[in-house]
Amino acid sequence: MRILSIRSSVARTTLAVMLSSAASAFAANTHVVVAHPNLTWTYGGKTSSQTQPLQVDDLQVGDIIDIQVPQAPHGFITINKTATGQTETKDPVLACDETATSKPNAVLREIQCGPGPTSNFGKSFKGSLKLEVLPTFKNPVDFYCVVHKAVMPGTLKLKPAAAPAKVPQKKQ
Repeated sequence: MRILSIRSSVARTTLAVMLSSAASAFAANTHVVVAHPNLTWTYGGKTSSQTQPLQVDDLQVGDIIDIQVPQAPHGFITINKTATGQTETKDPVLACDETATSKPNAVLREIQCGPGPTSNFGKSFKGSLKLEVLPTFKNPVDFYCVVHKAVMPGTLKLKPAAAPAKVPQKKQ
């Protein structure tokens, strides 16, 4: 009976370790993008300029983008770029005050809203705006500061898929 108890205990411990390892392998990453008083964005050692958009190019589905605005006035809005310019669009983001059925093609979802359905998306704010990358995210999403417009540009992109491993060919 004692051997069965020890085996059972070892099996439960092994299962717990395997499950916790699997959970950490699929844990979402948080990508912190910061707005600065000098009219730049920073992320992962990169800095934007008026002519060089910030590239947040390592996103994966389920990741969180944390837009931090330590000092107002700054904000975050997605944009459509065309040959003739750019226009603001709220279509890619499911904001706090919107239902999933109102934007079935949204690629980002605002999280940690509150109190109530208050959204920081598309307006000037001080604090944080957190966006979750949804499975519908496929193509790059351009953005800029809602206050300073094209002076503070950026682009959100999925991390490129890893190339498939090459299988060694047998010589004949």
